Amino acid sequence: MKVSLIRLAMVIAAAWFDANAFAVTPYSFSDHPSQDGRCIDDHGVGDIDRSERACLEQVGEFAKRVGPGLQLKFRNGKTRIYLNEEAKCRSGDADGCLKYQLTGYFPEHDLVLIEVDYWEGASWLLVRIATGDVVEIVAPPHYSPDRRWLASVASSVGPAGPPNGMDVVPASDPSLKEWHYRVPDDGQWLYEFAGFEGSARIKLLVSSMTEPQRRVPGSIERQKGEWQLRGPR
Repeated sequence: MKVSLIRLAMVIAAAWFDANAFAVTPYSFSDHPSQDGRCIDDHGVGDIDRSERACLEQVGEFAKRVGPGLQLKFRNGKTRIYLNEEAKCRSGDADGCLKYQLTGYFPEHDLVLIEVDYWEGASWLLVRIATGDVVEIVAPPHYSPDRRWLASVASSVGPAGPPNGMDVVPASDPSLKEWHYRVPDDGQWLYEFAGFEGSARIKLLVSSMTEPQRRVPGSIERQKGEWQLRGPR
């Protein structure tokens, strides 16, 4: 299933390039795939070519692969198993097909990244090793320059791709508020991560779904303790 998903992603990325002038990065849904949290000895560059083997070796006692299950052990003594539904994938059950892979580690902030593969597309989970708390995000995240925040941005057309939206998550401070935005079904814009400008502004490249040649700047900005989307929406 993993191979077919990778091929699917490459096809999707190429289609976006033709329609929206996005540059194609192999094994990626994004022109700027994050390298943050990529595990030691993982030599990939895209969103979905991250190595679970490298992450299992680096994370050590906190994670292991037990057959179809990814088992996490948290510092509070609890464990959790993310169980693949490989039989459903082989049977062609699109709704039930599911696969979990450990694909990132942020040792500075005690976080792991889990890739969730579906029959069509993928999403990601940020899991805190201390407690097992989980945050759903749309793509492997980027660190802010001060490393206080992790930001994810992804766009897709139709069901084959990541969730269409944005997330900004505090790396460690639980007193800081998360921010999440999902593009509505009738949304007219595709958002691409273009980098941080300082640690309180995330630059976006925004493309029109009805006029692919139309591309305008946007941003996510932190003001008065809140993240806000600026630009087309």
